[in-house]
Amino acid sequence: MPTTIREIAKLADVSSGTVSRVLNDDPTLSVTEKTRARVKKIANDLAYHHSANSQKKNTLVTVAIVTSMSEQREIDDPYWRNIHQGIKNAAQKQDIKIGPIIRLTDGLGKVNLSHFSAVIVTGDTSADAIKKIKKMNQNLVLVDARSRFSDIDIVQPDLSNMTERILNELHQTGRQNIAFIGGNNEQINLDGKIESVLTDSRTDVYEKWVQQHKQAKKMLVGNWTAQAGTIAAKQLLAQAQPFDALLVASDAIAVGAIKVLQEAGFVIGQDISIVSFDDLALVAYLNPSLTTVNLPQHALGSAALQQAKELADRDRTWTKWTTIPSKLIYRDSFQK
Repeated sequence: MPTTIREIAKLADVSSGTVSRVLNDDPTLSVTEKTRARVKKIANDLAYHHSANSQKKNTLVTVAIVTSMSEQREIDDPYWRNIHQGIKNAAQKQDIKIGPIIRLTDGLGKVNLSHFSAVIVTGDTSADAIKKIKKMNQNLVLVDARSRFSDIDIVQPDLSNMTERILNELHQTGRQNIAFIGGNNEQINLDGKIESVLTDSRTDVYEKWVQQHKQAKKMLVGNWTAQAGTIAAKQLLAQAQPFDALLVASDAIAVGAIKVLQEAGFVIGQDISIVSFDDLALVAYLNPSLTTVNLPQHALGSAALQQAKELADRDRTWTKWTTIPSKLIYRDSFQK
């Protein structure tokens, strides 16, 4: 009689489900490498053969999400949570299995990324960490990362062009003193430590733009929370230089800044124009409603998953860099 999974489970002292998942190379299974090796050795010794069903399961694409974002950062800044949800939604439609989110802020630990069909990395990760992940798994896609590698896929939003467009439109409507509140990004190593702090591309564009237009730079950069917006707006008001427009790098930051400006007596949309990024659902219901850039976060996640699947299926051998266009949503805080 042929060997059964139940017999292997008994000899390996694990459940039948564990045996099935080990033999089908399920990377989301949380067991030690020693247990995996023991189960496979017993199966080989007993000349166990996968059924047609099992062989079909072996073709399942499994994708790991590795992020430099902590859980708290995702709470403060829903941008990343929406990208991750976009990956998961696309995976459900294509019968692709997504493992639990691996957060580098907790350290990679003993996670073996080679067990996955592909890996998607979201957020800024150090170049050294990216190279080490690439060694573990060649099928790698980066999402919204400042680092570029000639042999690694990337999916990114169109931040730089949109930032310049907003600054130009503010200037064309007569706003002569444009301030900026942004956020910095931390590059994380595999051990969870911060290697460096990077400026955001919107910050870079703003600095270049005010220099070209011979305007005074009125810029504050912190983290990505509403509280950071509150602090930055108070500091801008305390400075001697007035401003009649404000560009903010995220809606979360903008909410904090708007509260301070309204308390200071500014009429948003009249005394000062404000434009932000992300197009979170709540900003359409602010009073006044916030003009913001719709960054298609679910599309970023979906595109990253598609590229990961292409790499896993060996559908192409070249590197793909994808830029997802954004859209400026005009509301009360700024009308073109």
